[in-house]
Amino acid sequence: MKWPPTLCWTAPYTKNGNRHFQVKSFGGKKDNRWVELFATKDEDLLIKISWKDLKLKWKSGWQMLPKENN
Repeated sequence: MKWPPTLCWTAPYTKNGNRHFQVKSFGGKKDNRWVELFATKDEDLLIKISWKDLKLKWKSGWQMLPKENN
């Protein structure tokens, strides 16, 4: 996957009720690259994750999600 990162991501699991995130900032070099993401429904929810973990565990773009059972 190319650097810089795609702007939209889908988390592998819910984080405070959110699965869709957007890139706020990114940086680092080679193996020390990182990406800071914010939740699309809650811009105050920030996550900083390594580029390696983002590529391996998250889905690029906004994926269709199944409806949650309440």
